[in-house]
Amino acid sequence: MDNHKRWKIKFSIIMVIAIIIIYGSNILVLKDPEHVISYIWTHLGFIPVDILIVAFVLDEIISKKEKEAMMEKLDMIMSTFFSEVGNDLISQLSSVNKHKADTSYLESIKSWDDKDYENKLKEIKNINIPFRADVTSEDREEYLTNIRNLLINKREFIVGLLNNPNLLEKEEFSKLLTAILHLDEELEHRPDLSKVTDVDFNHLNGDMERIYNILIHEWIYYLRYLNKHYPYMIALIIRTNPF
Repeated sequence: MDNHKRWKIKFSIIMVIAIIIIYGSNILVLKDPEHVISYIWTHLGFIPVDILIVAFVLDEIISKKEKEAMMEKLDMIMSTFFSEVGNDLISQLSSVNKHKADTSYLESIKSWDDKDYENKLKEIKNINIPFRADVTSEDREEYLTNIRNLLINKREFIVGLLNNPNLLEKEEFSKLLTAILHLDEELEHRPDLSKVTDVDFNHLNGDMERIYNILIHEWIYYLRYLNKHYPYMIALIIRTNPF
């Protein structure tokens, strides 16, 4: 038996003895055992009530607060992700996208409230943002090499994020990290990018399109987080946006 359990047993015994002494002395001095028994009985009746309140009400409040704190920490992790790799990846993908993304909403986003962000997130999630890398055969090697170098340099960082078990609460962000690692693996298995065929490039384009769609959704979510906690940063982020 460890010292912690031994201490708990000793403390429990002391408390029981104290209860016996207190109630026993009350009966001996006041000569009113009925009053003591009635008092104990009344308070025993409150035990189920206390348990009910703690089990259902307080536990729910505590769980909600803990989840809110955890989600805020995950939002901070997402903010770090965009600073480290997300913005660069959006920039590289957007620069070659044949179908230019509609960024007209950036002009008014500084005045958005939470409802506006929510509507935009739903809109993006329900559509497929077209992506097609408009890269000539001559520039293909350089472009893919730049993306591969970016992902290799940030691989340890991305793997570290995925090892956070709390990320299961953020399904879309977890999908994004997994898709990025998949593209990293695809590029790594093609050591000579000058020999990438049209068929291979089409396959890689599909991987990049998957990333691009989730990236834009998560970038809007990231802006909503900044707007809520650090509104003074919104102007800078929009002015230097990766699109």
